[in-house]
Amino acid sequence: MRKKENAKLKKSNRKRLLLPLAVILAAMRGEEPAIRQVLTYYERYITRLASKELYDRYGNLYICVDYELKTELQNKLIAGILKFRAM
Repeated sequence: MRKKENAKLKKSNRKRLLLPLAVILAAMRGEEPAIRQVLTYYERYITRLASKELYDRYGNLYICVDYELKTELQNKLIAGILKFRAM
């Protein structure tokens, strides 16, 4: 029972603050510092998506980041931000 409580506490501590609306609107206008702030906010998520599990011939697991994929995901995020239109 203790482990479940600790796991719930750890998950609740991981909650991050949302990006301010002003930053989102500035990024939509194409302001570079705001876009950098959005990329920084999603950095861990993008890195996780671009990670791959590799095994060597002995069965050892290695987690590697595909930097080409990571760059592509960042570019897609920037393109999506610039295309997005708010009411």
